[in-house]
Amino acid sequence: MGTFFLPVLSHFQNDNFWTASDRRMRYLVTPKEGERLEAQVWEGPWGHAFSHIEEEASFPLSEEGLTQLEAWCRRWSEEINRRPPRSLEETLAMREAALQSRKEQADS
Repeated sequence: MGTFFLPVLSHFQNDNFWTASDRRMRYLVTPKEGERLEAQVWEGPWGHAFSHIEEEASFPLSEEGLTQLEAWCRRWSEEINRRPPRSLEETLAMREAALQSRKEQADS
């Protein structure tokens, strides 16, 4: 497994978000209402705005929630990084599909 890191609880308690990666897996964690951690995961290489979100999850804003979040991220990292590498054409097509989907959502 690659290097995986989540900040300490106080980082999120101070209303800071966190975005990072573990090889091809990308994730974003955002504190909500001082009570929850909202997380999103996607396959890279593109950033959040150019990618299809594979799953969203919510965890308590607590040490237990951080432990649950880490396990969730590690499971996704294993799944995404186990996939065969994509060709450049496949990667560009994924990016285009994600952009089109976001455009359609914005228009509706």
